Amino acid sequence: MFKTSIILLIFGTLITKHSLFTNANECSLNTECVHIRECPRVLNNFHLIRNKPYCNLNQKGTHVCCLKPPEKYTQEKDEDIRSVRECKSIQRYRNSCEKSLIVSGKKAEAKEFPFMALLFYKHEDTVNYLCGGTLISNKYVLTAAHCFFVYSPPNWVRLGELDYSTTTDDASPVDYEIKNTITHPQYFTTDIQEKYNDIALVELVKEVEFNDYIMPACLPLVDGRDFQEYLAAGWGRPNDTTLEMTPHLLKVKLDRFDDDTCISKVEQTEELKYGVNKRTQMCAGSFTDKRDTCMGDSGGPLFVDHPDYKCLFLVLGITSFSHGGCGNVGHPAVYTRIQLYLDWIEQIVWKEAAKLSK
Repeated sequence: MFKTSIILLIFGTLITKHSLFTNANECSLNTECVHIRECPRVLNNFHLIRNKPYCNLNQKGTHVCCLKPPEKYTQEKDEDIRSVRECKSIQRYRNSCEKSLIVSGKKAEAKEFPFMALLFYKHEDTVNYLCGGTLISNKYVLTAAHCFFVYSPPNWVRLGELDYSTTTDDASPVDYEIKNTITHPQYFTTDIQEKYNDIALVELVKEVEFNDYIMPACLPLVDGRDFQEYLAAGWGRPNDTTLEMTPHLLKVKLDRFDDDTCISKVEQTEELKYGVNKRTQMCAGSFTDKRDTCMGDSGGPLFVDHPDYKCLFLVLGITSFSHGGCGNVGHPAVYTRIQLYLDWIEQIVWKEAAKLSK
């Protein structure tokens, strides 16, 4: 909390001193007025902070006009957006696929989700799988920031796996050494570990060779509200009653919880002092049964079939934390909403800023 206040105070001071801000209370058509902590794009880019107008000057705290996420998915034609070009280029590696019905806790099939990553942790003579991730390029895996702090930093990443308890499955696992781990700059780990901005990147030592078993997922230009159902996958616990992880990759279909339901279902805590941030967090689970993600699925993806590119997937969220245990009917898990972090991701992964259409 103290660290958060200092950073926001510094931003406010810099903005006031060097500002090109106007005193307008209203934002333009494609933007909305939010607290600065709810706008990662402004927090992540100092030059954007200097050029965005203040709004709601009478409200408590610094409010800025922040770009609205697109409400519906439409195929992006702008080839200047690097993640769009990368997504389209993946198609040549993924020419065919079989779509299977996903139910609660069903085993994934070989080559079904080639972007899935396992993060392995070594402690003395013990090696454990504790978090998941999503391959998004030939050198980077997307995961949750808390996977670096709740546990020690991971030692290596495995790609192309299906069942890590056997070598006779139809898989082609490859272990990659980790060069660097990068947590989001607004993810705070003080005495109280806040649950906001729970997003991180793992840089691999060597480049990944794509094949039928190992291939990236696509990054989103949308916030995911246009989809009513999501998919999730991971090697985490199958339920709350066992401590054992699932060696075989599992998949599950989840319901989208709308923003109001999400906020009302997830209680404010010391780690979530402002409640769910609907701009940067999202909820998914089941209204009728125990479909859910669980311990060990952290860092893994919440995704959908890509609306435009056959056999590809669009990752919309990152598994962050469960509320009220795993598989609690009507109580969702919370995921980091990726769309508003696209600038930050592209600046690191492809060393360039995302040129999102305004």
